[in-house]
Amino acid sequence: MKIQHGTIFARHHFPHLPMVVKIDVIKKIQARQKRAFSSQRNIDLYADEVVSEALKAATFIEKEFPFVDSKKGVDKERIQGMGELNHIVLMQDEELKKLSQKVVNHNIKLIGSIKFDNNAEDEDGDDGYAYINALFDAYKLMRTNVIYYHIVAPLTGRKRLSTNDLEVAIKKMICDDWILKQFLSLRRYYIEYAQVALGRVGNGKHQSKMISDISYKNWTESQRKAMAFVESMCVVNEDTGEEYDLKEVIKRTTANPKNRHTEMMVKSRGFQELATSKGYTALFFTWTLPSKYHRNSDKWDGSSIKKGARRLMKLWQLVRASLAKVKLDYFGFRVSEPHKDGCCHAHYFLFCHPENKALLIEIMEFYAVQEDREELGCDITPRFTVTESDPEKGGATAYIAKYIAKNITGKFLPETDSELNAFKARAWSSTHRIKQFQSFGSVSVSLWRTVRRAKRSDVVFNPECLEMFDHADKHRWAKFCETSKKALLVIEKSVNRYGETLRKVVGFSWLCKTILTTEGNFKLVKKSELTNADEALKSSGATSWSTENNCNQSQPDAAKSENDNQSCRFTKLLRPNFLLGVTDAEYACELFNDFEWI
Repeated sequence: MKIQHGTIFARHHFPHLPMVVKIDVIKKIQARQKRAFSSQRNIDLYADEVVSEALKAATFIEKEFPFVDSKKGVDKERIQGMGELNHIVLMQDEELKKLSQKVVNHNIKLIGSIKFDNNAEDEDGDDGYAYINALFDAYKLMRTNVIYYHIVAPLTGRKRLSTNDLEVAIKKMICDDWILKQFLSLRRYYIEYAQVALGRVGNGKHQSKMISDISYKNWTESQRKAMAFVESMCVVNEDTGEEYDLKEVIKRTTANPKNRHTEMMVKSRGFQELATSKGYTALFFTWTLPSKYHRNSDKWDGSSIKKGARRLMKLWQLVRASLAKVKLDYFGFRVSEPHKDGCCHAHYFLFCHPENKALLIEIMEFYAVQEDREELGCDITPRFTVTESDPEKGGATAYIAKYIAKNITGKFLPETDSELNAFKARAWSSTHRIKQFQSFGSVSVSLWRTVRRAKRSDVVFNPECLEMFDHADKHRWAKFCETSKKALLVIEKSVNRYGETLRKVVGFSWLCKTILTTEGNFKLVKKSELTNADEALKSSGATSWSTENNCNQSQPDAAKSENDNQSCRFTKLLRPNFLLGVTDAEYACELFNDFEWI
């Protein structure tokens, strides 16, 4: 890719820019060429200016994603036969699939290099240590390999690891579907970070608010594909044969933005009623990050939007720890939303006793302004503000309603572009994996939703349980919080293909009596297959779920005795699908004697 405009400066530096930056530079120059009366001299000067700005952005992009640095050499010995990660590969689905398979194959080859020490015995004289040591050695080698490809390895940041944790992590890193998913996540992050660094996100000319045009279009396309899938599927009860349109099912859940908006408003009003009954006051905090996290600031240090969001969450953890130490009672909401340049900031709606108001403000302010305190001077309002609820202006709910609406549906707001901005806020949240809303200090919303799914006939056995049900059924959040203290969620555990324990809410219990709200076995089936529903249910590979325990049953004695040998456990865990026909003894013999993978 070459540039046809600019002076020697632009033509010299352009070839060394990352591909994503080159594309942006060319787009800007082409846009300038379309202007009326644009002379060659003006275009050349503009090209120099654009390349000069691109060099600054490239520094941050290359630091965050070293694989795009064209000036940096590649490890030819490492990538030989494996493939290299670069801009072109990252942008193409088929190339990513090939690279994912190569990464998996190399991870399997690393397993073959592990030396299994059968002499490593634990305190009981078993060879369990040998198995654990082999697992850990395999995990370390595979972790190093995936980190080279800018994939965050499972268990990163964990201080304590169990045998099951290592087994799960290894299974993920030898699964091409999991590796591909990480690459797709990397692509999403790479695109948006580059657009932010290039100044494509903001409130200025040729900028897009909150999220770049590219990422927003990608998000809307993923939403379109998801809706097309939903419209093509139905849910079938395997026990009764009943069929439900998946689209209609989703409309009834909080996956529907309208229902989510309604639920948040019910909770906010319930919090206000609960605070009134306790004599609490409402405080509204706005918490903004220092200048170094904002792309529109000259002090921006290349920090990503996700890094800023994590910093906010870390500081909030410190606040909650401090509040717990002084035993300050509070409850409320947190809303995370983007500035115009995409940087995350948070609004906290907290209810506390008037006597604790000053202490709560002091603790919040301390953590909000301590980082880069010198840049604030005497005025801390750019970073931290607090307002007390005014009942004459509608109370706490009136304050909260605006932030709920602007981040979910955009309804009931005076701005003409409120709905578009709400969509962009949701796209921003999805792209950066940032949770928009969180409540604390109250009953779990999962319990609320579960009780609302129950039938009245299931709860009439106890007057108190019936009262709780009526409050949930009639959207009385405050009363529900007061009457649900005896209710507990009923959790069903299962295991996925990686060996991870999954937790599914199937009902709730009241005084040792269990009320199931999710019963039966269900399967997703394409509507086009409904004419042969029985055959489809038997042969379809669609995902099914049930309230039954799907954990693996105990193995026969012969298989159980075979599993007593730790090396067999290791080979069974790590053996790829294409070697399923090989016996354990044959595979173990090859695996632990430098088996050469083709």
